Amino acid sequence: MPSLHAPTIDNTVGAAYLGVVGSAFLYGVTTLQMYWYYHQFDRDPWLHKYSVAILWVLDTFHLAITVHAVYVYTITGFGNVEGLQHILWSIKLQVSINVVVVLMVQSLYAYRVWILGGYHGGVLGYLVAAVVAAGFAIGIIIAYQIYTVDKYKELDAVGWAINASLATSTAIDFVIAGAMCFYLRKSKGSETRLNSRISRMMQYTLSSGLFTSACSLSAMFSYILLPETFIFLAVEFLLTKLYVGSFFAMLNARERPREPKTSDEENSVGMSQLRLQFRAPSDHSSLPSPAQPTPYSAPGKVYPW
Repeated sequence: MPSLHAPTIDNTVGAAYLGVVGSAFLYGVTTLQMYWYYHQFDRDPWLHKYSVAILWVLDTFHLAITVHAVYVYTITGFGNVEGLQHILWSIKLQVSINVVVVLMVQSLYAYRVWILGGYHGGVLGYLVAAVVAAGFAIGIIIAYQIYTVDKYKELDAVGWAINASLATSTAIDFVIAGAMCFYLRKSKGSETRLNSRISRMMQYTLSSGLFTSACSLSAMFSYILLPETFIFLAVEFLLTKLYVGSFFAMLNARERPREPKTSDEENSVGMSQLRLQFRAPSDHSSLPSPAQPTPYSAPGKVYPW
C-alpha cells in the first residue's frame, strides 16, 4: 500500500479535483447569500454594497482559475507526470487572489471592531488593526515568493512564508473574533430583543472564525506533513470561499430595518381615525388623548454590528 507521503494520482490531481468540487458548492452558497443581501439590505451603506460586489467578483474569478488549473492537470496534461511537477500560472494567481480576499475580509471585520471600540472607548481596535497590517505584509511576501518558483519541489525554499501566512491568518481570525465578541457583550443592555440579536451576532462571529481558522490550520498542517501532495492546495481552494461566505453570513444575520411609513399610509391612518370619530362620537375612550400622542414606530436603527 503506497504511503500518503508519496505522490499518487489520488493525493495529487484527485485531491485538487475534490477541492474544486467543494469550492464550486461553496460558491453556489455565497452567490445565494449575495442575492439575499442585496434583496434584504438595499439601503445598506455603500461600503458594504461595494465590498460584497468586489468579493463576489474575486470569488468568481478564483473559482474560474482553479477550474482551469485542474482541467490542465487532468485533461490537457493527462498522463503527463512531469507536468504535475510544474506550478501553473493559474495556481500562482489563485494564491494572490486568496491573499487579497482573506485580507479584505479581515480588514472589513477589523473596521467593524474599530467602530465597536469607538463606542466603548476600547483599545482592542488598535490591536486588531496592527495584526491585520502584519497580515498584509506577510501576504505580499507570500504572493511574491510563490511567483519566484516553478516547481512544487522548490516550495521548500519558501515554506517558511507559506506557514507564516497561514499561521498569521489563523491568529488574526482569533483576535478579530475575540475582540468582536468582547465589544458585543459590552453592548448588551436591558432590552431583551436587542440582547437576543447581539447573542446571535456573537454566535455567527465565533462560528465563522472557527471555520476559517480550522481551514487555515488544515492547509498549514497538510503542507507540513504532506508537502509532495496537492492536499494543501485542495484545502486552500476552500479557504477563499469560507472567508467570503462568513462575511456574507455576518451581513445577512442582521435584522432588516423596517421601512418608514409613506405619506399614503399616514393619510390612510388619518382617514381611519376620522371615520371612527364620526361613527362613534360619544365614545371618547377609543380616541387618542390630545395630551398623549399616538405611538409611532420609527424606522429600524442600524447598529454598528
